[in-house]
Amino acid sequence: MSRNVRWSCLAAAVFLVLATGCRSSAKSEGGLLFFPAPPDPPRVQFLTWASGADELEGGRGSFATFVLGEEPKVRQAIQKPYGIAVLDGVVYVCDTKGLSLCRLDFRARTFGVLGTSGPGRLRKPLNVAVDKLGYKFVVDSDRRQVVVFGPDDAYVTAFDVPQPCKPVDLALYENELYVLDNDDSCQIVVLDRQSGKVLRSFGESGGGPGQFKLPNSLAISPDGYLYVSDTHNWRIQKLTREGKPVWSKGQPGYRIGQFGRPRGIRIGPDGVVYVVDGATEIVQMFDAEGQTLLRFGGPGEMPGALGLPSTLAIDSTSIPYFKQYVHEKFNVDYLLFVVSQYGAHLVSVYAFGSFPADFKLEGAKIRSFEPAPIREGIGPVDASDSEDEPKPRTDGADEGG
Repeated sequence: MSRNVRWSCLAAAVFLVLATGCRSSAKSEGGLLFFPAPPDPPRVQFLTWASGADELEGGRGSFATFVLGEEPKVRQAIQKPYGIAVLDGVVYVCDTKGLSLCRLDFRARTFGVLGTSGPGRLRKPLNVAVDKLGYKFVVDSDRRQVVVFGPDDAYVTAFDVPQPCKPVDLALYENELYVLDNDDSCQIVVLDRQSGKVLRSFGESGGGPGQFKLPNSLAISPDGYLYVSDTHNWRIQKLTREGKPVWSKGQPGYRIGQFGRPRGIRIGPDGVVYVVDGATEIVQMFDAEGQTLLRFGGPGEMPGALGLPSTLAIDSTSIPYFKQYVHEKFNVDYLLFVVSQYGAHLVSVYAFGSFPADFKLEGAKIRSFEPAPIREGIGPVDASDSEDEPKPRTDGADEGG
């Protein structure tokens, strides 16, 4: 082959790399993806995913680096995600291996980290909540504190949690901060969100109403009810903000309404209760009375599937930054950001909404499937399991925070 031919081929390759490098690698392949499966009307659309700087910044890849003679860059990425919060196109992810709070900005298409030095240095960040002003509240189980960062991501203060306590999740409601403890006391501690002063606490270890066994997550609904993912009782509980039990739902198993390992729980603006199951690798949806609605996700390696999911965030302020992924006829109510601890797609983004009543999806253009009920070899956890000493999965991944 002559030198001119080789250079012509190289130039063509460069063009292809540059052209494809401008597109996000996070789009679903093979058509759009909806849940649930027909004939039920689709309500959840998978949009995209991200794990670090590559997906946000549109990296050109190693071949383009070779052709253009650029120095390869060390790309920043989430190492082991757990908690997540979202506000106005910015996604905050707790990285329990990187010991930081990762910042994925879908507006500016940038990736960064905070909480890596100084008094705000994080030791084991598990979950994060962000208020409307942009203040981030990070629960750190090693520091046994709630660490607060301001709208500019600078460290503000840290609130102590009464000992003995292992804080694993938190929720904001008006002027109060609810912190979940999954140590022996299994309490919910309520702090003043301005001063950190302890206002009250409730709950205890056990299997009765208002009792918990290694609880994993909590959330507060728009109408002020508290929901707890009661992991080793294989159920979710609804309580008043004073701790009075309202109802509980669930039992060990893999059918709809049952749980293998209930983990993150969050409430939509419409009152829909979302529960992540780390064993079945699906997200189940319930109404405010605990009745099952539908599910999405499922195990697998393809975009739209989940790998050892830990929790999720629900947000409507970020819809404009994800419009490019949404079916033109799909009316989005809010977005769902689900964290996977295992696999290539660590943050999966879905939209909850609906199509017009007279619109029908064209099966030739749209992929739609029901998630598999469970990955082979994964069973419900037993009472000896814990977040500190997680049992290894059969595929080599663990599910510890």
